[in-house]
This record gives sequence, C-alpha cells and structure tokens, in this order.
Amino acid sequence: MRVTVRRRVGRVGIAGMTAGMLALTLAATGAAANGTDDALRQAVERRLADEAAVANRVEVTVRDGEVTLAGTLATLWDKEWALDRARGTDGVRDVMSDLVIAMPETDKELGNAVGQAIVRYPYYSVFDYVDVTVEDGVVTLRGDVTARPDKPADLYERIAKVRGVQAIVDELEVLSPSIHDEQLRHRIARALFGHPQFDRYLGLAPRMSIIVRNGYVTLKGVVFDQADRILAESIARRAYGVIRVINELETRQELLEARKGEESVP
Repeated sequence: MRVTVRRRVGRVGIAGMTAGMLALTLAATGAAANGTDDALRQAVERRLADEAAVANRVEVTVRDGEVTLAGTLATLWDKEWALDRARGTDGVRDVMSDLVIAMPETDKELGNAVGQAIVRYPYYSVFDYVDVTVEDGVVTLRGDVTARPDKPADLYERIAKVRGVQAIVDELEVLSPSIHDEQLRHRIARALFGHPQFDRYLGLAPRMSIIVRNGYVTLKGVVFDQADRILAESIARRAYGVIRVINELETRQELLEARKGEESVP
C-alpha cells in the first residue's frame, strides 16, 4: 500500500498541490488503507476460525498489510499453525507474533512429558536413540534415528503438541538407509534379544538402543548391571559385518547416581 501511495504522489508532484488538495489526498488514502486493513483482518480471522480453540485466544490487528497476532496459546503447535494460517492469507505483507505459550510448572515435568511423547511414538524403535534436554521450556533433541518414516518431522509435531514447550531445537541425525546397515541392525537385534539374558529387556523403557552407521555400531541406553553391559558388547561384536562396537551403555546404578548429581546442582 505505501509503495503505491508514494508512486501516485510522485506523479502528481507535491510542489504543485495546494495544502487543501494534499490534505484531501492523504485523508482519502488513509481511509482506503483502513478499509483494506479491516478486510484483511477479517480474512485472517476467517482462516483462524478453522480451529476454534486457537481463534478464541488470538487477537488479530492489521496495519498497512502487516498482521500482528497476540494472545496466549496452549502449545507451540497451535502458535505455529496460527502464524502459518496468517502468512497464507492473500494480501498479507508480513506477520508479527506477540503470541505467548503458557510456561510449564518445571522443566523436569516438561521433560517427563516430552519423554513420554517420544516413547509412545509408534515408530520409535530399538534402532533409534533420542536424548532430550529442557531449559526454560526450550526442548533440544539430539541423537540418531532411522530414515523411514520421517522421524524428525514426526517427533517435532508430537513434541510441539506437548503443553508448555516454548521452542524445539532439532539436532537429530538421520542414519543411513543402506541395505548393509539395515541388515546389520536386524542381525544384531536378533542375536542380542534372542539371548536368554536379554529377552527381559524387550518392551522396557528406558532400554537398549542399537545405532548403526556404515558398519559402526554404538550401543546406548540402560542395562541392569555391568555384566549385562559387557555381554551386550560381546554379542554385538560377533555379528557379521560389524567394523567396530562403541559401548555407551549405562547401568541402572550409574543412571541413578547421575540423576542425583543433577538434582544436587543449584
């Protein structure tokens, strides 16, 4: 709008206008702008109305084609959805966000909720490992996941729908989908969980994870004791096609001590 107005004024020439003519021109331009902004605001509100729980919590203001959304929403997913809907409205030049997500009681509670969202993801398997850290409501994801389906995107959506998440930093790496690595993953899993010492681990959370990258195997997760840790590495090393095994398994006792140390830090 402002570019169009400037061009029109330039063509007429401000120096050739009387003060009255200039005032009338500016008043007409302002009225037209207000009418356009009102129509644009209504268009944005109609697009947000598809989700009543979001629309009822968002205030839309428009000035010169720039949209501002304000309000308090339950989840990051709701916030990003509202911003995307506003950006996709015809005529919108830019979208500013004054949207707020209600903070959780504590980062620990939020971390537990995020952890549950990941564990309940139906495609999160023994071949994936995701480490979660939470600070001031910001969730950081690190680790490795297999290539199919699009697990980083799926996990982002699930976590963004957890109440209290302020932002997500995705540092997940997608593992090679090569046939060699796929076969090696399943070969180690059959040998490991087919062993009578480890069948009790099936279905447990936290659990062992088998991360395979170009023939290099990393064992992550938690085992009951040091004997299980040593045995798991031994079984993985014997699998055909393994180049090297990196054992990062923790025992339950080590995990408990680490958690106590974290809680003691002020």
